[in-house]
This record gives sequence, structure tokens and C-alpha cells, in this order.
Amino acid sequence: MRRHVYALLGYAAAAVACRWPLPLHLGTHLTGSPAGDTGVYVWNQWVFQRELLDQRRVPYFTDAIFSLTGPANLSLHNYTLFQDLVALPLIRAFGVVAAFNLVYLLMTILTGYATFLLARRVSGGTVESWLAGLLFAWSPIMVTRGGGHFSLVAAAPLAVFLLLLLRACERQRVRDAVALGVTLAWAAASDAYYAVYCLLLAAVFLVARVLTLRRRPAPPRAAVRRTLDVLLACAGAL
Repeated sequence: MRRHVYALLGYAAAAVACRWPLPLHLGTHLTGSPAGDTGVYVWNQWVFQRELLDQRRVPYFTDAIFSLTGPANLSLHNYTLFQDLVALPLIRAFGVVAAFNLVYLLMTILTGYATFLLARRVSGGTVESWLAGLLFAWSPIMVTRGGGHFSLVAAAPLAVFLLLLLRACERQRVRDAVALGVTLAWAAASDAYYAVYCLLLAAVFLVARVLTLRRRPAPPRAAVRRTLDVLLACAGAL
């Protein structure tokens, strides 16, 4: 239990350090330009709590934007439902901008910790697993793309899905299958891409479990024929 607490504290420190000086300006600054996608993600959290708490309606419909046919339908919008739920109690306490930044930092910490759990399940080493979570959650693509595309930093469902997939394959219990389904829904609620990535992970995992590749020694002529095939393929591609 202590190692998990230390891992979380380490990721919290990394989140503050990697986004410095954002923690000093939680209520006034954002991770990206509000004129771009960052502004849309801030609006997601604001309109979600407005429809759910103020208007007491299903938050997938809103009249806060112009629509010719009644309330606008947000079901096909990248609504970041999971992040909106996390922000729900924070908006009233800290304001919209500060709540957005706090959720952003929390998602990076959660992504690092989920990767830590997966790596520890595979390798068994604590220090190596913590470094794996650090390198994934604060990798260049996550930091640079996540600044403007808030939903991409919430990548924790990917690691949790693969972790549960390994466990379900070993134990073959109903509860693990249910947990996989819940994690898939969590991924879809974080970013629509991540639900697709979970399905791709499952497909690759199943193919690796079903198919077996064996190398057979080939006669000398087969090597020549294979070389010609590769050259023909390269010529055709060119």
C-alpha cells in the first residue's frame, strides 16, 4: 500500500513540475488557447454542470448554443463525459478555469498511475514500473498534444484495459469480463479515440493468443525467390 501512495505522490510532483508555472495560475490561465479546442473542453465542463445542476436536465442536450430544432444534441460531440463528472464538484468550489486545470492535472496523474499498475503487473519491479508511468504520461506527444487536446491526457483507460485483459485471460472470470466492458465505456467517456484503441488492443491480443508463427528452414532457391518478391514489391510501391 505504501508503494502505491509513494507512486501517486511522485506523479503528483511530476504533474506540477511538467506544467509549471500553471499551478500558480490555476484560476486565470489555460493549457492552450481558448479560441481553439481548449475552449471547447472548458465549455464542455461548464455546460455539463449547467444542464445537470442548474437546469436539471439530461446534459446531452442544451440550449446554450444556437439550434433550429430545439436543444442541441451533444451525443456525437467529444463531450469528455468522465472529465466532466470529475469537474462537477470542483466548478462550484474553484470556478470553471481552475476546475479545468485541476482535472487536467488529475488526468495526467491517473494516466501515470494506471501505467504503473500495468508495468508492475508485467515486470514486477516497482522502480521500473514507476518510470514507465512517468515516461508514458509525460511523453512528448502527451505533453504537446495534451496542451491543446485536453481529452488525450486521459489515457488511463488504455493501461487499465490491457491490465484487465491480461487478468481475464488468466482467470477467465465473469467479473473481469464485466470490468473490461466498464473500462471500454470509461475509455469512450474520456475520448472516443481511446475506445477504438481499446478494441484494437483486444484484437491484437487475441490474434497473438490464437496464432502461432514458426520459422521453417527454407531451401536456397526459396531465399532467391523471396528476394525477388521483395524487389518486385518495392518496385510496385515506387
